[in-house]
Amino acid sequence: MSLKLVALLALALLLSCLALLNFSLGFLLGVTLVPPAAAVRPGGNRLPLAVLLVLTTPGLSLFLAVLLERELLEAPAGLGEAWQRFLGALGQGLLQEHLHGAHLSPLLCLGAYPCWLLLWNVLFWK
Repeated sequence: MSLKLVALLALALLLSCLALLNFSLGFLLGVTLVPPAAAVRPGGNRLPLAVLLVLTTPGLSLFLAVLLERELLEAPAGLGEAWQRFLGALGQGLLQEHLHGAHLSPLLCLGAYPCWLLLWNVLFWK
């Protein structure tokens, strides 16, 4: 349980710092990452929680957001077009970091993925 405490503290620190920089992004990450983080526990039935963690991966969340955005615009995209838009969104983040010095995307990845991996360690702890 102490590992879960470390993961939740790291996630809280990440979301609070992110909310100061970009509130809407911090809110969306909080909505997608906090419920699985609160539900994960060592032992018990691991399969539903593992599926929930896979579905809330930041990369998969971005891909699903691209599909939802196209659906809300009433121009549904196939998987190929959604994949291209997903890669375009990642490329735009890297381009903004490189050209404009917008370090939010790399710092977000450096914070979100370790929290997510800590939650995997909590889930499959023996």
